Amino acid sequence: MIHFDVIAPFDGTVARILFEQGDKVEQGEAMFSLHVKGVTHEILSPVTGYAHSLEVSPGDTVISGMILVRVAEISG
Repeated sequence: MIHFDVIAPFDGTVARILFEQGDKVEQGEAMFSLHVKGVTHEILSPVTGYAHSLEVSPGDTVISGMILVRVAEISG
């Protein structure tokens, strides 16, 4: 099983988490909303798989490069 880290592309605040740990996510699906300087950005899943190892909660401040969640890729 291959795992992909979903990382914060910039410093900001976690506005929303759009899944629960263990949920199936599709490649390109929005997983998080990050708020930075008055603008909300969606962070997308890099692969189709299952979300696990959620590292943040709504309201958390994150820094660029920080792991938000790991996604276990579904091969096939």
